[in-house]
Amino acid sequence: MNASLTSAIIPMAVFLPLAGALIAVPLGRISENARTIGLAIICGVTALCSLLVLPGVLDGTVYEIYLIRLTPQIWVHLSVDSLGALFGATVAVLWLLALIYSAGYMAGGHRLGRYYSFFMLCLSWTMGVAYAGNLLTFLIFYELFSILTYPLVVHEETPAALAAGTKYIMYILIGGSLVLVAIVFTFFVAGDQTLTPGGFLSADMDPTHLLLIFWLFIVGFGVKAAIMPLHGWVPDAHPAAPAPFSAVLSGVMVAAGSFGIMRVVFQGFGVDLLRDMGVMPYLAGVAAFTVIFAAILAVNQDNIKRRLAYSTISQMGYVTLGIGLLGNQAAMGALVHITNHAFMKGTLFLCAGLLIKRAGMHNVSEMRGAARRMPVTMAAFSLAALGMIGTPPLSGFISKWYLGLGILEVNEPLYLIVLLGGALLAAIYLLPIVYAAYFKEPPALKSFDESTDGREAPATMLVPTIVASAMTLFLGIACAMPGLPVSLARMATETFFR
Repeated sequence: MNASLTSAIIPMAVFLPLAGALIAVPLGRISENARTIGLAIICGVTALCSLLVLPGVLDGTVYEIYLIRLTPQIWVHLSVDSLGALFGATVAVLWLLALIYSAGYMAGGHRLGRYYSFFMLCLSWTMGVAYAGNLLTFLIFYELFSILTYPLVVHEETPAALAAGTKYIMYILIGGSLVLVAIVFTFFVAGDQTLTPGGFLSADMDPTHLLLIFWLFIVGFGVKAAIMPLHGWVPDAHPAAPAPFSAVLSGVMVAAGSFGIMRVVFQGFGVDLLRDMGVMPYLAGVAAFTVIFAAILAVNQDNIKRRLAYSTISQMGYVTLGIGLLGNQAAMGALVHITNHAFMKGTLFLCAGLLIKRAGMHNVSEMRGAARRMPVTMAAFSLAALGMIGTPPLSGFISKWYLGLGILEVNEPLYLIVLLGGALLAAIYLLPIVYAAYFKEPPALKSFDESTDGREAPATMLVPTIVASAMTLFLGIACAMPGLPVSLARMATETFFR
């Protein structure tokens, strides 16, 4: 039986980054080094807080704290169970790597105070999403981080970035409004919003109301999760945003939509109720379509960040598929894939940023011979690409292994075609990049950035990229260790499928 413990670590992990947002501009006036060190310390402490709760969570402890009473029935409530602990740790660690990378990538850029302030604000609100204990608390943090992402998407202030930002905010406001309506309707029919294993909605409620609430949540969160055809903002926002923010945007912020669907499915409705409602096969079907069709679109993209953006849509489709199958192993694979994908895709976007910044390579067609001039960058890219395909023993293989087991567990073998087809298409859109970088003759040096001649990046950019890439290997070969995604995902799904 789970024990509940009030802990100051939880609000610290959520609200400490707000201090970073407040001091980003003043520290920048002192020096860029002062700002980098100060914000790195704050991100490091946030990551440490997210990791400190893991041993207790593995022992069955639920950390929680009630902050503000919003209505007589509802508090701003933070609660860390195994599901939230895994997502929170993923967010905090990837954000720390992206912050360190930003120090090199953004150096000399414009409006850096604005960039770092919103970067830290988004970290705070995303941690709030991870640790939200009820639906209204989830909505508050979800809306804050969604809206405050806009200045980072349009940071470059180019016409393409501004257009991408406009599309992004339109999609997000519509999706957020649907989630709000769903939460209000949920309170109306249930009188409760506390996220509870097994769910708090009941089969005794009006079936029409339950169906309406379900689809409002799925469509609302599906915008952020990039479920097709709700994905339209992703291919434009990712190329427009600076590379370090693209890494977290693709790695964890898109996944926040999938995380929201998980919360609602397993802790709002519950497995038994959804089986009775018969809606999950439709969600699984849409997810399967997303996996395949987005991967096909990725194959046809020459711009490297746009190709990776479509890859994100496809990979998040795996997560939604794992949820939609409504099986223990499949849900476990979906949860593990959120973390594994975060570091794999984070690595790919960080590498793409290095190729753009150091070698002027924006397109796949320009990648010839890149490994000769940037061997470490391309080694990291190649490792993450193999992980995305599902090559053992890398982390991508682990999550797809559990998804495969889950497909067989629920006796839906046709979805194995989707699993294997998505992996094959990932090979088609990623391996040509690796092949061109290693086996094709490079262009003349004059096509590279004149100040770098395509050489490797400084340590501030290269080290975070290497660490993110190493996580792809570590989370694969050490997947059975306590405290890593598999153990936390197993704990979470055991509560869902009691």
